[in-house]
Amino acid sequence: MGVFIENQIPAKLVHRIAAQKSLSLNDNINLISLERASGLLRFGHADGNETWKATQRWGNRPAVHFLSDFDALLQTLFAKHNRVATKFLQDARDNPSIRPPFSEFDRLKAIWQRLLPHRSLEINEASVQVSPAPSSGQKNYAGGEMSDGERAIFYFLGQCLVAPENAAIIIDEPEAHVHKSILQQLWNSIEQARPDCSFLFITHDTDFAAAHKASKRYFLKAYVHTPMQWDIEEIPDDSGLPEQALVELVGTRRPVLFIEGDRGSVDLTVYSSQYADYLVIPIGSCEAVIHSVTSFKTNPALHRLEVRGIVDADDRDTNEISRLNQRGIHALQVCEVENLLLLPNVFLALAELLLCIDPPGLLNRLFSEVVADANSNLDLAAVRFAIRQIDKRLKSVEITARDSTSLGVAYQNQISSIDPLALFNDFKSRLAKSIADADLPMILKLYDNKGLLARASSILGLKSRNELLDKVRRHLGAGATSRFSDELARALPTL
Repeated sequence: MGVFIENQIPAKLVHRIAAQKSLSLNDNINLISLERASGLLRFGHADGNETWKATQRWGNRPAVHFLSDFDALLQTLFAKHNRVATKFLQDARDNPSIRPPFSEFDRLKAIWQRLLPHRSLEINEASVQVSPAPSSGQKNYAGGEMSDGERAIFYFLGQCLVAPENAAIIIDEPEAHVHKSILQQLWNSIEQARPDCSFLFITHDTDFAAAHKASKRYFLKAYVHTPMQWDIEEIPDDSGLPEQALVELVGTRRPVLFIEGDRGSVDLTVYSSQYADYLVIPIGSCEAVIHSVTSFKTNPALHRLEVRGIVDADDRDTNEISRLNQRGIHALQVCEVENLLLLPNVFLALAELLLCIDPPGLLNRLFSEVVADANSNLDLAAVRFAIRQIDKRLKSVEITARDSTSLGVAYQNQISSIDPLALFNDFKSRLAKSIADADLPMILKLYDNKGLLARASSILGLKSRNELLDKVRRHLGAGATSRFSDELARALPTL
Protein backbone atom coordinates (compact mmCIF):
# COMPACT_ATOMS: atom_id res chain seq x y z
CA MET A 1 0.00 0.00 0.00
CA GLY A 2 2.75 2.46 0.96
CA VAL A 3 4.68 1.70 -2.24
CA PHE A 4 1.57 2.15 -4.36
CA ILE A 5 0.83 5.57 -2.84
CA GLU A 6 4.49 6.63 -3.02
CA ASN A 7 4.55 5.89 -6.74
CA GLN A 8 1.59 8.22 -7.35
CA ILE A 9 3.53 11.25 -6.01
CA PRO A 10 6.58 12.93 -7.59
CA ALA A 11 9.73 11.49 -6.01
CA LYS A 12 10.94 14.92 -4.84
CA LEU A 13 7.74 15.50 -2.87
CA VAL A 14 7.32 12.18 -1.05
CA HIS A 15 9.25 10.48 1.73
CA ARG A 16 8.27 6.98 2.87
CA ILE A 17 9.34 5.41 6.15
CA ALA A 18 9.17 1.65 5.64
CA ALA A 19 7.91 -0.89 8.15
CA GLN A 20 10.93 -3.14 7.50
CA LYS A 21 13.93 -1.14 8.62
CA SER A 22 17.04 -1.26 10.74
CA LEU A 23 17.11 0.78 13.93
CA SER A 24 20.81 0.16 14.52
CA LEU A 25 22.47 3.44 15.45
CA ASN A 26 26.16 3.72 14.55
CA ASP A 27 28.28 5.65 17.06
CA ASN A 28 31.06 6.21 14.51
CA ILE A 29 29.74 7.85 11.36
CA ASN A 30 31.67 9.79 8.74
CA LEU A 31 30.51 13.37 8.31
CA ILE A 32 29.77 14.42 4.73
CA SER A 33 28.24 17.46 3.06
CA LEU A 34 24.56 18.19 3.41
CA GLU A 35 23.90 17.63 -0.28
CA ARG A 36 25.54 14.20 -0.27
CA ALA A 37 23.91 13.21 3.01
CA SER A 38 20.45 14.23 1.76
CA GLY A 39 20.98 12.33 -1.47
CA LEU A 40 22.01 9.23 0.46
CA LEU A 41 18.98 9.46 2.75
CA ARG A 42 16.34 10.26 0.16
CA PHE A 43 17.61 8.39 -2.90
CA GLY A 44 19.98 5.77 -1.49
CA HIS A 45 23.14 7.25 -3.07
CA ALA A 46 25.20 10.27 -2.05
CA ASP A 47 25.31 11.54 -5.64
CA GLY A 48 21.85 10.27 -6.58
CA ASN A 49 18.63 11.92 -7.56
CA GLU A 50 14.99 10.88 -7.83
CA THR A 51 15.70 8.52 -10.74
CA TRP A 52 17.98 6.47 -8.45
CA LYS A 53 15.38 6.00 -5.71
CA ALA A 54 13.86 2.70 -6.84
CA THR A 55 17.21 0.98 -7.33
CA GLN A 56 19.45 2.51 -4.66
CA ARG A 57 17.06 3.26 -1.77
CA TRP A 58 14.68 0.39 -2.36
CA GLY A 59 16.91 -2.19 -4.03
CA ASN A 60 14.38 -2.71 -6.85
CA ARG A 61 12.08 -4.37 -4.28
CA PRO A 62 10.35 -1.41 -2.60
CA ALA A 63 7.64 -3.47 -0.90
CA VAL A 64 9.99 -5.90 0.91
CA HIS A 65 13.44 -4.27 0.88
CA PHE A 66 14.99 -4.02 4.36
CA LEU A 67 15.76 -0.34 4.72
CA SER A 68 19.03 0.56 6.45
CA ASP A 69 19.31 4.34 6.42
CA PHE A 70 20.01 5.28 10.05
CA ASP A 71 23.60 6.28 9.15
CA ALA A 72 22.32 8.50 6.34
CA LEU A 73 19.79 10.04 8.72
CA LEU A 74 22.49 10.87 11.26
CA GLN A 75 24.75 12.28 8.53
CA THR A 76 21.90 14.50 7.32
CA LEU A 77 21.09 15.70 10.85
CA PHE A 78 24.74 16.52 11.60
CA ALA A 79 25.22 18.21 8.20
CA LYS A 80 22.16 20.42 8.74
CA HIS A 81 23.24 21.13 12.31
CA ASN A 82 26.75 22.08 11.24
CA ARG A 83 25.48 24.30 8.44
CA VAL A 84 23.20 26.16 10.84
CA ALA A 85 26.07 26.51 13.35
CA THR A 86 28.51 27.74 10.69
CA LYS A 87 26.08 30.35 9.39
CA PHE A 88 25.34 31.55 12.92
CA LEU A 89 29.06 32.03 13.63
CA GLN A 90 29.43 34.06 10.46
CA ASP A 91 26.34 36.18 11.18
CA ALA A 92 27.31 36.69 14.84
CA ARG A 93 30.57 38.35 13.81
CA ASP A 94 28.55 41.06 12.09
CA ASN A 95 25.78 41.20 14.66
CA PRO A 96 26.74 39.80 18.09
CA SER A 97 23.22 40.38 19.44
CA ILE A 98 21.45 37.86 17.18
CA ARG A 99 19.90 34.87 18.91
CA PRO A 100 21.15 31.36 18.16
CA PRO A 101 18.88 29.54 15.69
CA PHE A 102 17.57 25.99 16.17
CA SER A 103 18.63 23.24 13.84
CA GLU A 104 16.57 20.14 13.07
CA PHE A 105 18.81 18.30 15.54
CA ASP A 106 17.95 20.83 18.25
CA ARG A 107 14.24 20.38 17.58
CA LEU A 108 14.65 16.59 17.63
CA LYS A 109 16.43 16.83 20.97
CA ALA A 110 13.72 19.03 22.48
CA ILE A 111 10.86 16.75 21.44
CA TRP A 112 12.75 13.55 22.36
CA GLN A 113 13.44 14.90 25.86
CA ARG A 114 9.84 16.06 26.26
CA LEU A 115 8.64 12.54 25.47
CA LEU A 116 11.31 10.91 27.66
CA PRO A 117 11.80 13.40 30.51
CA HIS A 118 14.03 11.02 32.50
CA ARG A 119 16.66 11.20 29.73
CA SER A 120 18.49 13.96 27.86
CA LEU A 121 20.33 13.87 24.53
CA GLU A 122 23.84 15.23 24.18
CA ILE A 123 24.86 16.21 20.63
CA ASN A 124 28.61 15.97 20.14
CA GLU A 125 30.77 16.62 17.07
CA ALA A 126 29.77 13.41 15.28
CA SER A 127 27.98 11.28 17.84
CA VAL A 128 25.08 11.22 20.25
CA GLN A 129 25.05 10.37 23.94
CA VAL A 130 22.24 9.89 26.43
CA SER A 131 22.36 11.31 29.94
CA PRO A 132 19.97 9.74 32.47
CA ALA A 133 18.51 11.94 35.19
CA PRO A 134 21.14 12.62 37.90
CA SER A 135 18.83 11.18 40.56
CA SER A 136 18.87 7.80 38.83
CA GLY A 137 22.55 7.22 39.57
CA GLN A 138 23.08 5.84 36.05
CA LYS A 139 26.02 6.68 33.83
CA ASN A 140 25.85 8.28 30.39
CA TYR A 141 25.70 5.86 27.50
CA ALA A 142 26.30 6.00 23.76
CA GLY A 143 23.45 6.50 21.30
CA GLY A 144 23.96 3.02 19.92
CA GLU A 145 23.08 1.62 23.34
CA MET A 146 19.68 3.27 23.47
CA SER A 147 16.66 0.99 23.92
CA ASP A 148 14.52 0.02 20.91
CA GLY A 149 11.90 2.55 21.96
CA GLU A 150 14.42 5.37 22.42
CA ARG A 151 15.97 4.69 19.01
CA ALA A 152 12.57 4.39 17.31
CA ILE A 153 11.48 7.78 18.64
CA PHE A 154 14.80 9.30 17.54
CA TYR A 155 14.45 7.71 14.08
CA PHE A 156 10.85 8.81 13.47
CA LEU A 157 11.60 12.34 14.67
CA GLY A 158 14.71 12.64 12.52
CA GLN A 159 13.13 11.27 9.35
CA CYS A 160 10.16 13.64 9.55
CA LEU A 161 12.15 16.73 10.58
CA VAL A 162 14.59 16.47 7.64
CA ALA A 163 11.93 15.51 5.06
CA PRO A 164 11.59 17.94 2.11
CA GLU A 165 9.41 21.02 2.48
CA ASN A 166 5.71 20.46 1.70
CA ALA A 167 6.33 16.73 1.37
CA ALA A 168 3.90 13.87 1.71
CA ILE A 169 5.32 11.67 4.47
CA ILE A 170 4.15 8.05 4.42
CA ILE A 171 4.71 6.12 7.63
CA ASP A 172 4.24 2.36 7.60
CA GLU A 173 3.63 1.02 11.13
CA PRO A 174 4.02 4.28 13.09
CA GLU A 175 3.51 2.31 16.30
CA ALA A 176 6.64 0.13 15.88
CA HIS A 177 8.68 -0.10 19.12
CA VAL A 178 6.91 2.94 20.65
CA HIS A 179 5.06 2.56 23.94
CA LYS A 180 1.34 3.25 23.67
CA SER A 181 1.47 5.80 26.48
CA ILE A 182 3.50 8.23 24.32
CA LEU A 183 2.59 7.10 20.80
CA GLN A 184 -0.06 9.76 20.19
CA GLN A 185 2.08 12.47 21.77
CA LEU A 186 4.99 11.51 19.50
CA TRP A 187 3.04 11.85 16.26
CA ASN A 188 1.11 14.90 17.40
CA SER A 189 4.45 16.57 18.18
CA ILE A 190 5.88 15.61 14.79
CA GLU A 191 2.86 16.92 12.91
CA GLN A 192 3.01 20.18 14.86
CA ALA A 193 6.71 20.48 14.02
CA ARG A 194 6.03 19.96 10.30
CA PRO A 195 2.77 21.80 9.52
CA ASP A 196 3.91 22.14 5.90
CA CYS A 197 3.80 18.37 5.34
CA SER A 198 0.97 15.91 4.82
CA PHE A 199 1.09 12.69 6.83
CA LEU A 200 -0.30 9.32 5.81
CA PHE A 201 -0.20 6.52 8.38
CA ILE A 202 -0.55 2.86 7.45
CA THR A 203 -1.26 0.82 10.57
CA HIS A 204 -2.76 -2.36 11.97
CA ASP A 205 -3.01 -0.76 15.41
CA THR A 206 -6.70 0.04 15.84
CA ASP A 207 -6.05 1.94 19.10
CA PHE A 208 -3.72 4.32 17.25
CA ALA A 209 -6.13 4.70 14.32
CA ALA A 210 -9.05 5.45 16.62
CA ALA A 211 -7.23 7.91 18.88
CA HIS A 212 -5.30 9.85 16.24
CA LYS A 213 -6.99 13.04 15.12
CA ALA A 214 -6.76 12.34 11.41
CA SER A 215 -8.78 14.37 8.95
CA LYS A 216 -9.74 11.20 7.05
CA ARG A 217 -9.58 7.49 7.79
CA TYR A 218 -9.73 4.69 5.26
CA PHE A 219 -9.74 0.92 5.45
CA LEU A 220 -8.61 -1.69 2.97
CA LYS A 221 -11.52 -3.91 1.96
CA ALA A 222 -9.67 -6.11 -0.53
CA TYR A 223 -6.38 -6.48 -2.40
CA VAL A 224 -5.49 -8.35 -5.58
CA HIS A 225 -1.77 -8.86 -6.23
CA THR A 226 -1.87 -9.53 -9.98
CA PRO A 227 -2.98 -7.33 -11.56
CA MET A 228 -2.54 -5.01 -8.59
CA GLN A 229 -5.90 -3.71 -7.36
CA TRP A 230 -6.81 -1.99 -4.13
CA ASP A 231 -10.37 -1.67 -2.80
CA ILE A 232 -10.23 1.21 -0.34
CA GLU A 233 -13.19 2.79 1.44
CA GLU A 234 -13.47 5.81 3.71
CA ILE A 235 -14.51 5.22 7.30
CA PRO A 236 -17.66 7.27 7.95
CA ASP A 237 -17.49 10.02 10.56
CA ASP A 238 -21.21 9.92 11.41
CA SER A 239 -21.69 6.19 12.05
CA GLY A 240 -23.08 6.64 15.55
CA LEU A 241 -20.50 4.15 16.83
CA PRO A 242 -17.59 4.80 19.23
CA GLU A 243 -14.36 5.53 17.34
CA GLN A 244 -12.48 2.54 18.75
CA ALA A 245 -15.22 0.08 17.82
CA LEU A 246 -15.72 1.62 14.38
CA VAL A 247 -12.04 1.44 13.41
CA GLU A 248 -11.73 -2.10 14.75
CA LEU A 249 -14.64 -3.55 12.84
CA VAL A 250 -14.53 -1.87 9.43
CA GLY A 251 -11.66 -3.99 8.17
CA THR A 252 -12.99 -7.33 9.40
CA ARG A 253 -14.46 -10.02 7.20
CA ARG A 254 -15.97 -11.86 10.16
CA PRO A 255 -19.46 -11.24 11.56
CA VAL A 256 -19.48 -8.79 14.46
CA LEU A 257 -20.79 -9.37 17.98
CA PHE A 258 -21.28 -6.39 20.29
CA ILE A 259 -21.31 -7.20 24.01
CA GLU A 260 -21.49 -5.40 27.33
CA GLY A 261 -18.39 -4.72 29.43
CA ASP A 262 -14.88 -3.64 28.53
CA ARG A 263 -11.67 -5.31 27.42
CA GLY A 264 -10.78 -6.33 30.94
CA SER A 265 -14.16 -7.86 31.78
CA VAL A 266 -15.07 -11.53 31.97
CA ASP A 267 -17.69 -10.88 29.26
CA LEU A 268 -15.01 -10.67 26.57
CA THR A 269 -13.31 -13.90 27.70
CA VAL A 270 -16.58 -15.86 27.79
CA TYR A 271 -17.98 -14.61 24.52
CA SER A 272 -14.70 -14.76 22.58
CA SER A 273 -14.23 -18.40 23.51
CA GLN A 274 -17.80 -19.42 22.73
CA TYR A 275 -18.32 -17.36 19.55
CA ALA A 276 -14.95 -17.92 17.91
CA ASP A 277 -16.25 -17.13 14.42
CA TYR A 278 -17.26 -13.62 15.49
CA LEU A 279 -15.26 -10.45 16.03
CA VAL A 280 -16.33 -9.75 19.63
CA ILE A 281 -16.31 -6.07 20.59
CA PRO A 282 -17.08 -4.93 24.17
CA ILE A 283 -18.96 -1.66 23.94
CA GLY A 284 -19.95 -0.75 27.53
CA SER A 285 -23.57 -0.71 28.69
CA CYS A 286 -26.56 -2.65 27.35
CA GLU A 287 -27.87 0.60 25.85
CA ALA A 288 -24.57 0.96 23.96
CA VAL A 289 -24.93 -2.58 22.59
CA ILE A 290 -28.46 -1.91 21.34
CA HIS A 291 -27.48 1.46 19.87
CA SER A 292 -24.37 0.05 18.16
CA VAL A 293 -26.22 -2.84 16.51
CA THR A 294 -28.89 -0.45 15.25
CA SER A 295 -26.34 2.11 13.98
CA PHE A 296 -24.31 -0.60 12.29
CA LYS A 297 -27.27 -1.98 10.39
CA THR A 298 -28.45 1.41 9.19
CA ASN A 299 -25.07 2.64 7.95
CA PRO A 300 -24.56 1.99 4.19
CA ALA A 301 -20.78 1.68 4.61
CA LEU A 302 -21.16 -1.08 7.21
CA HIS A 303 -24.23 -3.09 6.24
CA ARG A 304 -22.13 -5.57 4.23
CA LEU A 305 -21.28 -7.34 7.51
CA GLU A 306 -23.49 -9.46 9.74
CA VAL A 307 -23.88 -7.96 13.21
CA ARG A 308 -25.35 -9.31 16.44
CA GLY A 309 -25.52 -8.19 20.05
CA ILE A 310 -25.80 -9.89 23.46
CA VAL A 311 -27.09 -8.15 26.59
CA ASP A 312 -27.77 -9.26 30.15
CA ALA A 313 -31.34 -10.26 31.05
CA ASP A 314 -31.74 -7.06 33.13
CA ASP A 315 -35.43 -7.48 34.08
CA ARG A 316 -36.54 -7.78 30.46
CA ASP A 317 -39.92 -9.39 29.88
CA THR A 318 -40.66 -11.81 27.03
CA ASN A 319 -42.09 -9.05 24.79
CA GLU A 320 -38.95 -6.92 25.08
CA ILE A 321 -36.70 -9.93 24.52
CA SER A 322 -38.71 -10.83 21.41
CA ARG A 323 -38.37 -7.28 20.05
CA LEU A 324 -34.63 -7.35 20.67
CA ASN A 325 -34.31 -10.73 18.93
CA GLN A 326 -35.96 -9.27 15.84
CA ARG A 327 -33.19 -6.65 15.77
CA GLY A 328 -30.42 -9.24 16.11
CA ILE A 329 -29.89 -8.68 19.84
CA HIS A 330 -30.04 -11.64 22.22
CA ALA A 331 -30.57 -11.62 25.98
CA LEU A 332 -28.90 -13.95 28.46
CA GLN A 333 -31.01 -16.25 30.63
CA VAL A 334 -29.44 -14.69 33.76
CA CYS A 335 -29.38 -11.12 35.02
CA GLU A 336 -25.62 -10.75 34.40
CA VAL A 337 -22.92 -12.77 32.66
CA GLU A 338 -21.15 -13.89 35.88
CA ASN A 339 -24.32 -15.71 36.97
CA LEU A 340 -23.88 -18.10 34.05
CA LEU A 341 -21.24 -19.80 36.21
CA LEU A 342 -23.89 -20.49 38.88
CA LEU A 343 -26.35 -22.31 36.61
CA PRO A 344 -26.61 -25.91 37.84
CA ASN A 345 -24.98 -27.74 34.90
CA VAL A 346 -22.31 -25.06 34.43
CA PHE A 347 -21.47 -25.02 38.15
CA LEU A 348 -21.19 -28.82 38.30
CA ALA A 349 -18.85 -28.83 35.30
CA LEU A 350 -16.80 -26.00 36.80
CA ALA A 351 -16.46 -27.88 40.10
CA GLU A 352 -15.25 -30.95 38.19
CA LEU A 353 -12.78 -28.82 36.23
CA LEU A 354 -11.36 -27.48 39.51
CA LEU A 355 -11.07 -31.06 40.84
CA CYS A 356 -13.41 -30.34 43.74
CA ILE A 357 -14.66 -33.20 45.92
CA ASP A 358 -18.40 -33.99 45.68
CA PRO A 359 -19.60 -31.45 43.05
CA PRO A 360 -23.32 -32.39 43.57
CA GLY A 361 -22.93 -31.63 47.27
CA LEU A 362 -21.33 -28.28 46.44
CA LEU A 363 -24.26 -27.49 44.11
CA ASN A 364 -26.73 -28.21 46.91
CA ARG A 365 -24.78 -25.89 49.17
CA LEU A 366 -24.77 -23.19 46.49
CA PHE A 367 -28.52 -23.54 46.02
CA SER A 368 -29.14 -23.25 49.78
CA GLU A 369 -27.00 -20.13 50.11
CA VAL A 370 -28.48 -18.41 47.03
CA VAL A 371 -32.03 -19.15 48.21
CA ALA A 372 -31.27 -17.91 51.72
CA ASP A 373 -29.70 -14.72 50.38
CA ALA A 374 -32.56 -14.02 47.97
CA ASN A 375 -35.20 -14.82 50.59
CA SER A 376 -33.67 -12.43 53.11
CA ASN A 377 -33.48 -9.65 50.51
CA LEU A 378 -36.87 -10.02 48.82
CA ASP A 379 -38.03 -6.48 49.57
CA LEU A 380 -34.68 -4.91 48.69
CA ALA A 381 -34.51 -6.78 45.38
CA ALA A 382 -38.09 -5.76 44.57
CA VAL A 383 -37.32 -2.11 45.35
CA ARG A 384 -34.25 -2.19 43.07
CA PHE A 385 -36.35 -3.73 40.30
CA ALA A 386 -39.08 -1.09 40.69
CA ILE A 387 -36.53 1.74 40.60
CA ARG A 388 -34.94 0.38 37.39
CA GLN A 389 -38.35 -0.02 35.76
CA ILE A 390 -39.44 3.49 36.74
CA ASP A 391 -36.19 4.90 35.33
CA LYS A 392 -36.61 2.92 32.10
CA ARG A 393 -40.25 4.00 31.64
CA LEU A 394 -39.56 7.65 32.42
CA LYS A 395 -36.86 7.67 29.77
CA SER A 396 -39.36 6.33 27.22
CA VAL A 397 -42.09 8.87 28.01
CA GLU A 398 -43.22 10.75 24.90
CA ILE A 399 -45.37 13.82 25.34
CA THR A 400 -47.13 15.75 22.58
CA ALA A 401 -48.73 19.09 23.53
CA ARG A 402 -49.63 22.47 22.06
CA ASP A 403 -50.07 24.56 25.24
CA SER A 404 -49.47 24.42 28.97
CA THR A 405 -52.84 22.81 29.70
CA SER A 406 -52.45 19.95 27.22
CA LEU A 407 -48.84 19.57 28.39
CA GLY A 408 -49.95 19.07 32.00
CA VAL A 409 -52.66 16.60 31.00
CA ALA A 410 -50.33 14.61 28.76
CA TYR A 411 -47.69 14.50 31.47
CA GLN A 412 -50.15 13.27 34.12
CA ASN A 413 -51.52 10.61 31.77
CA GLN A 414 -48.04 9.28 31.11
CA ILE A 415 -46.95 9.34 34.74
CA SER A 416 -50.17 7.78 36.02
CA SER A 417 -49.45 4.68 33.94
CA ILE A 418 -46.42 3.98 36.13
CA ASP A 419 -47.43 2.20 39.34
CA PRO A 420 -44.38 1.72 41.61
CA LEU A 421 -46.26 -0.46 44.09
CA ALA A 422 -47.52 -2.78 41.36
CA LEU A 423 -43.99 -3.11 39.98
CA PHE A 424 -42.71 -3.92 43.46
CA ASN A 425 -45.39 -6.51 44.22
CA ASP A 426 -45.16 -8.19 40.81
CA PHE A 427 -41.41 -8.70 41.09
CA LYS A 428 -41.55 -9.83 44.70
CA SER A 429 -44.21 -12.38 43.78
CA ARG A 430 -42.17 -13.79 40.89
CA LEU A 431 -38.95 -14.03 42.90
CA ALA A 432 -40.79 -15.62 45.86
CA LYS A 433 -42.34 -18.19 43.52
CA SER A 434 -38.95 -19.10 42.02
CA ILE A 435 -37.64 -19.63 45.56
CA ALA A 436 -40.63 -21.77 46.52
CA ASP A 437 -40.24 -23.81 43.33
CA ALA A 438 -36.51 -24.31 44.03
CA ASP A 439 -35.89 -22.92 40.55
CA LEU A 440 -32.24 -21.80 40.66
CA PRO A 441 -32.07 -20.65 36.99
CA MET A 442 -35.10 -18.38 37.51
CA ILE A 443 -33.64 -16.99 40.72
CA LEU A 444 -30.41 -16.17 38.85
CA LYS A 445 -32.46 -14.45 36.14
CA LEU A 446 -34.33 -12.26 38.61
CA TYR A 447 -32.01 -11.72 41.57
CA ASP A 448 -29.28 -9.13 40.93
CA ASN A 449 -26.63 -9.62 43.58
CA LYS A 450 -22.98 -9.47 42.52
CA GLY A 451 -22.04 -11.07 45.84
CA LEU A 452 -23.36 -14.45 44.67
CA LEU A 453 -20.20 -15.17 42.69
CA ALA A 454 -18.09 -14.57 45.80
CA ARG A 455 -20.21 -17.15 47.63
CA ALA A 456 -19.69 -19.62 44.80
CA SER A 457 -15.92 -18.99 44.92
CA SER A 458 -15.86 -19.81 48.62
CA ILE A 459 -17.89 -22.98 48.08
CA LEU A 460 -15.41 -24.07 45.40
CA GLY A 461 -12.54 -23.59 47.84
CA LEU A 462 -11.19 -20.38 46.32
CA LYS A 463 -10.21 -17.21 48.15
CA SER A 464 -12.18 -14.68 46.13
CA ARG A 465 -14.43 -13.89 43.22
CA ASN A 466 -11.42 -12.59 41.29
CA GLU A 467 -9.54 -15.87 41.75
CA LEU A 468 -12.47 -17.79 40.29
CA LEU A 469 -12.78 -15.43 37.33
CA ASP A 470 -9.03 -15.66 36.72
CA LYS A 471 -9.21 -19.46 36.54
CA VAL A 472 -12.16 -19.24 34.15
CA ARG A 473 -10.30 -16.74 31.95
CA ARG A 474 -7.20 -18.92 31.79
CA HIS A 475 -9.14 -22.06 30.93
CA LEU A 476 -11.30 -20.43 28.25
CA GLY A 477 -8.42 -18.33 26.95
CA ALA A 478 -6.35 -21.46 26.33
CA GLY A 479 -9.03 -22.72 23.95
CA ALA A 480 -9.27 -26.05 25.74
CA THR A 481 -12.43 -28.12 25.27
CA SER A 482 -14.08 -29.51 28.39
CA ARG A 483 -17.45 -30.30 29.84
CA PHE A 484 -17.34 -26.84 31.42
CA SER A 485 -16.91 -25.04 28.08
CA ASP A 486 -19.62 -27.25 26.54
CA GLU A 487 -22.12 -26.48 29.32
CA LEU A 488 -21.28 -22.80 29.12
CA ALA A 489 -21.97 -22.86 25.37
CA ARG A 490 -25.39 -24.46 26.00
CA ALA A 491 -26.24 -21.71 28.46
CA LEU A 492 -25.53 -18.97 25.91
CA PRO A 493 -27.84 -17.74 23.13
CA THR A 494 -27.67 -19.36 19.71
CA LEU A 495 -26.82 -16.64 17.20
